[in-house]
Amino acid sequence: MNGPSQIYYRELLLFRSSLESSPLRVESRPFWTFGATHPSSRTHSQLHQLKRKLLRAALEETPETGSFKRLCGAANQAADLAWATAHPLLVFPCLLDEMVKAVREGFQQEQISDAQSWLSSLYVELRFENFRSVPASLLKPRSKSILERDS
Repeated sequence: MNGPSQIYYRELLLFRSSLESSPLRVESRPFWTFGATHPSSRTHSQLHQLKRKLLRAALEETPETGSFKRLCGAANQAADLAWATAHPLLVFPCLLDEMVKAVREGFQQEQISDAQSWLSSLYVELRFENFRSVPASLLKPRSKSILERDS
């Protein structure tokens, strides 16, 4: 995918990501019991802006467009998980970073696995092709030559 089309695709995914999911309204489960309150709507919009900013950076650092949708999904999941904490703006960047690393590693492993299976199928095809391209002189029945010798 060339530069302009990759940028367009990235922007489209960012837009879709913002439409598909915003953090769910779930009851906050603080890590400590004193003074914890549910995050405000201001925090919700700040989390959404932070998600867009960090997701954009992650997409720009990723050359493989095949992993873009997975990165968007990871950002949405990280935002949902962070929203369930007492301090989503502090938790979200770390969660997203870990999820982005996991997506990239998984995508690379899939690429390696796909390449290995492609190479093995190519090897099988080449072996079969070599088997079929045996010279005709070797395919003559030997029994005929034995019969000719006996006559």
